[in-house]
Amino acid sequence: MGLCFNVLGSGSSGNSTLVSDGVTNILVDAGLSGKEIARRLNEYGLSPEKISAIVVSHDHGDHCRGVAPFVKNLDIPVFMTAAAFDVSGVRVNPSKHRVISPGECFEIGDIAVTCFSVPHDTEDPLGFVLEKEGVRIGIALDLGFMSNLVIERMKGCAGIVLESNHDMAMLKAGPYPWALKQRVMSRNGHLSNDAVARYLSCDFDGTAAHVVLAHLSKNNNLPELALISAQKALEERSDMHCNQTKLELAGADTIGKTYCY
Repeated sequence: MGLCFNVLGSGSSGNSTLVSDGVTNILVDAGLSGKEIARRLNEYGLSPEKISAIVVSHDHGDHCRGVAPFVKNLDIPVFMTAAAFDVSGVRVNPSKHRVISPGECFEIGDIAVTCFSVPHDTEDPLGFVLEKEGVRIGIALDLGFMSNLVIERMKGCAGIVLESNHDMAMLKAGPYPWALKQRVMSRNGHLSNDAVARYLSCDFDGTAAHVVLAHLSKNNNLPELALISAQKALEERSDMHCNQTKLELAGADTIGKTYCY
């Protein structure tokens, strides 16, 4: 079997993505409650006991709040930077914690995992590329801009899960306090629809069969706005091979489609 992924949920209420080769099953982030992660895995058709590892991008609750309750009675290693582990408040048996660092590559079963730094306002935030037999899945959530490093790591990926957090006009006119709006818009905040469109029009290599737009804000975005903005960016490109890329949306409340390569 090749490599598959399914966004179990993505949004401010919690983020978690399953990447699997049919034997090794990796959760990238566990920001939903432990009970909800188990429910969605069962809906997917996988029992929690079959999870091989959890890989955590950073310490914010919507990416790690479900880690401790999910692994409490399971023998599952948790891969997380030392700084993020200390700050997060995640409490698991120390024997389950595997310390990782930006730039590190390690293996879980037959799947290679590469960590890379992303620009976000927390301790050692990470994006990931998971690879098996040349098939690469790139996941980058919670980042203020598409850095050169992130752009480089997304190259050659068959599937990409990328934040498209907010519509700039909705954010500016919305209910958030101005300080929070500034944080979201900053280079250590969250990607806007416009930022994703710029990436797709200028820096995306066109390799991915699927780009899943994730972590959409319920207050400052609409699914149709994110999708239209990204689709327009792809359509305006002159290279025809980008027309083969399918854009998808990840939801917060339901599991998504499964993509296999």
